Amino acid sequence: MMPSDRRGQSNVVGVVLLLGITILGTGVVVGLGAQAYEDTERTATVSQAEQSLTQFDSRAAVVALGESVSQRVDLGSTGGGEFVSERDSGWIRIVHSNATGSSENETIYNASLGSVSYRNGDVEVGYQGGGVWERRGNGSTMRSPPEFNYRGATLTLPVIRVTSDDQASGRVSAIVRQSSDSRRVYPNDSTDGGETWDDAGAPYGDGTTYANPITSGNVTVTVQSRFYEGWAEFFRTRTSGEVSVDHDRELANVKLVTTDTIGEFDLGEVIDDNELTARGQAPGHSLSRFNMTFVSGGGNDFNNHYAGFYTERGPHRFEYVVHVPQGNPSTLELRMFYRNTETGEQHEWVNDSMPIDSGPVRLVDTGGDTHLVVDLTAGSATNGLNLTYRDTTAGESYYDWSGSPDGTATFGHSGSDGEPITFGTAAGDRDEATTYLLARHYIALMGDEFPLNARSSTGGNGNGAQLDLDASRGTFDYESGAGGTYITYLHVTENGIEVELE
Repeated sequence: MMPSDRRGQSNVVGVVLLLGITILGTGVVVGLGAQAYEDTERTATVSQAEQSLTQFDSRAAVVALGESVSQRVDLGSTGGGEFVSERDSGWIRIVHSNATGSSENETIYNASLGSVSYRNGDVEVGYQGGGVWERRGNGSTMRSPPEFNYRGATLTLPVIRVTSDDQASGRVSAIVRQSSDSRRVYPNDSTDGGETWDDAGAPYGDGTTYANPITSGNVTVTVQSRFYEGWAEFFRTRTSGEVSVDHDRELANVKLVTTDTIGEFDLGEVIDDNELTARGQAPGHSLSRFNMTFVSGGGNDFNNHYAGFYTERGPHRFEYVVHVPQGNPSTLELRMFYRNTETGEQHEWVNDSMPIDSGPVRLVDTGGDTHLVVDLTAGSATNGLNLTYRDTTAGESYYDWSGSPDGTATFGHSGSDGEPITFGTAAGDRDEATTYLLARHYIALMGDEFPLNARSSTGGNGNGAQLDLDASRGTFDYESGAGGTYITYLHVTENGIEVELE
């Protein structure tokens, strides 16, 4: 039988344990409730800050763009956080690469962006560059788009810079004032803004002008920001440019490619492993000039020599080959080939009796080096050098053209150079077309962007020509088409604002 004092001690311990559990439970409930209350309060405050900064965004734009002298915005209560204005928060840089056909880069604009942000713990909502962004931990998203408009082939970028430092907590209002007059950066016919000017050639080498349209290279916009992932999100969804990020340096980049008609070039740029890229070709028969003068070096001639160009985009493959026969020929040979690699459709064209010293394809003896001239766009769709649609042998070519052409070839570019039109190999079919029509038709099939490559070789045991790659020059031009893939016009202004927090 248990002694009475032991029973009394058990009752006391039980009461103490019960009280301890009750107190501990109450503490946990109170603690969790307090944390939940703080989290709810912070969520509400951050949400309010986001709405306030979105309103601030619209008011700041009115001031920055000169439509108002000043604006006051009620930003609301900061709760456990604060509002901060920083002039050196982030920067933007605009670079025109390969602007003059060389490797030179022109820095069109490079300046700090600044920001106005609300900070509470690991959450930050910020106004920067005319947009509103939110950062939580290591990630950021866009809440309102910046002043960055890319439509068609035009980029309009009014850079809005915050040029003041301030901070406040409690009930906060922001007074926005213009810190400087709006300044035109691009296009611009003066250097008053302190831009740097290279000496590589037009449009920048004359030291006097930033001019539209932009016709070569590419334009890259880089933003360094705590909100860089949000900027990258904006670039991906609102432009058709190539977007990249650098997490270590908190950079977001978007590269906007310009139209580039190639224009004049030398053979060294397109032969062997080299190629040029044509960009922005307008739909239809847009090709205006496609010519090449191959120049032999060291007194060599073009004995049994093959030379030509080839290109491929998607399922469309096109090549032309000029052959100078061995010995002392009186005629030259020109062949053109096309294949649709998806359907297997193949076209073959040939003229193997062209006079060697006259016409769009000819040899020219300069008394030193020999020139092989090939002008595919000489003449017109109805008057020029004719090729015949029939089975032929390519000889030395880049692509394998084994097999035979389709019985008929239908050109369907409505309204272009007399198309639609059908050619055929059967008796009575129309079987001749000018190089002008053929080149324009097949290059049109390549679309708005495609590579251009050249090839030169010696067949059989001929001595062949050692080409002078620098002296051998050509021209490849076409009409450019405007669209969302390419940038043609650039409009950049700088607009500064001062922000007083009170």
